[in-house]
Amino acid sequence: MYKTLLLAGLVGLASAKPQVPPSPVLLTTTKAGVVPVAPTPFPGVETIEGALIDDGPALPGFVGPGGNATVQSNLPAATYSAVLPSTNFDNLTGSTITGTIVGMAMQGGQGVMFNISFSGLPDAAMYGPLVYHIHEMPVSGGNCTTSLGHLDPTNRGELHACDTANPASCQAGDLAGKHGNITSATFMATYTDPYLSTNPNSSYFFGNRSIVIHSKNATRLTCANFAMGTNGSNSSTSTSASGSSPSSTAGASAANSLNCFSAAAYAMIIAVASVYLL
Repeated sequence: MYKTLLLAGLVGLASAKPQVPPSPVLLTTTKAGVVPVAPTPFPGVETIEGALIDDGPALPGFVGPGGNATVQSNLPAATYSAVLPSTNFDNLTGSTITGTIVGMAMQGGQGVMFNISFSGLPDAAMYGPLVYHIHEMPVSGGNCTTSLGHLDPTNRGELHACDTANPASCQAGDLAGKHGNITSATFMATYTDPYLSTNPNSSYFFGNRSIVIHSKNATRLTCANFAMGTNGSNSSTSTSASGSSPSSTAGASAANSLNCFSAAAYAMIIAVASVYLL
């Protein structure tokens, strides 16, 4: 049975692109960027692309090893913003996504208020649901894959979708999961997320991280780094730490390879892990 499931997974990999998957290893932690999530230790593959969340129904009551997220209070006054570049990292959809996301906290306040305005989004019926997340690392050199996985201080991982009835159990960076997916060509939203912080000493701090917009198959379409501005007057950066725009050729090609691997490997590794866990 194990060989059959493994063979099926490898067939999926071969039909995507000629990739050489890493060998399964014994993982002892669960985190964003590790596929799948299961009680540790378990056999699995740690990917660079990572950041896959099950599209299936949420599992009520499921929380990561770190428990529920902690409400962030007594925050320092600060504003962080990210401006999407004028060129998509991946031209999968043929549309150019632009816009900004601004997160602001008041002195001594609780949680971060986000104001989001994206436009030029592709057809959600074809490429959606489009989702957006805060990722663990800033983007380097315009390559959206360098942002690694989602901000996930509680190590919820990637197997179960966010339970909107209990947002504290979701990945801290899963903004779409907690507050709703992108469903139209122009997307605007304002909300307060109590589980993110402007305190650099908090593991829920988002100001030195990045925002990434994904298509439904986890392709990273565009991304940008957060940068600090004065409270109420925002500064921003492009997707590159050096301020350069992302590459839509070599970078996108690399991303596509990783995305194809991740999508196929996801099914394979779930099957393999299931066998081990039976």
